Amino acid sequence: MNEALHYTKLENNQVQCKLCPRYCIIEEGRFGDCHARRNRHGVLSSEVYGKLSAMNTDPIEKKPLYHFFPGKEILSIGTMGCNLHCVFCQNHALSQCNNRKPVLKKNIHSDDLLDLIIKDQNNIGISFTYNEPTVNYEYVMEIARLVKMRSKFTVMVSNGYINPDPLALLTEYIDAFNIDLKGFNNSFYKKYSKATLAPVLESLLQIKKSGKHLEITNLVIPTINDDEDEFEAMCKWISRELGEDTILHLSRYFPRYELSQYPTPPEILFHLYDIAKNYLNHVYLGNMATELYSNTSCPKCKHTIIERTYFHIVKSGITDDGKCIKCGTSIIKYI
Repeated sequence: MNEALHYTKLENNQVQCKLCPRYCIIEEGRFGDCHARRNRHGVLSSEVYGKLSAMNTDPIEKKPLYHFFPGKEILSIGTMGCNLHCVFCQNHALSQCNNRKPVLKKNIHSDDLLDLIIKDQNNIGISFTYNEPTVNYEYVMEIARLVKMRSKFTVMVSNGYINPDPLALLTEYIDAFNIDLKGFNNSFYKKYSKATLAPVLESLLQIKKSGKHLEITNLVIPTINDDEDEFEAMCKWISRELGEDTILHLSRYFPRYELSQYPTPPEILFHLYDIAKNYLNHVYLGNMATELYSNTSCPKCKHTIIERTYFHIVKSGITDDGKCIKCGTSIIKYI
């Protein structure tokens, strides 16, 4: 049994998990809302510790991270469970399953993971992704520490639904975050994700303050979270609170899980892209075939510094230290 962190013991062998804003009170023998943490005789246990359901070496751009070692690869790992329940989940086979469903879970020793990233010269480290990494908090912390000891890098792709104290510990070992900002309306979060917006915004502010690399993904769902005024308010907030250089990825929705809404029309994404560019220097479109909206340009002189065709990267307009070759503007810190 792997005892979980961030919980309190209560009367009658109950426990309260304090990892995320749900603050689940869990009776003996039962699981928390994420289906990954269980009360075993008054001790909160991580039921997914070291059990991986997915593992692949991916381009870093697939996370997506466009300003963090562009052109490099990263070992991506995930398990099962999530503390959100999005009806539109794009990876529900892992995130929305539970321990009673037959999902392949393979025990992977930490040394084996580290061997994989060390052998590959183009691999920068490990990304915690696929399902919500927060629910496998203890394993993420252990692996991240070991990766940092070997001078490699760590990435967390997350919904941002985590309490401040656990997040503060994570930021000591995670180098880059991509946070899903699913909308900018609390009613949307409650109805479609069974969560609330405020903790996600607080996480974004905390990550920004920590100095760690941050990129944001917004999955645009037609008629559900694509309101023009609401989207503009989100972009204004990002620019004002996180900075105009914050990287925003707009991702095209396709029907998944319990939501059968039609795919996002490209013209909606193009329109929202134009709005976002009024406030943010670096905006990208994903989940659709478009090269122009995947390239990185210098915000000062508009010179194209990185060209992307799917996951093929050409860094012809940028120096080795991340500056525009035309005007010298520093654009990418991690190059």
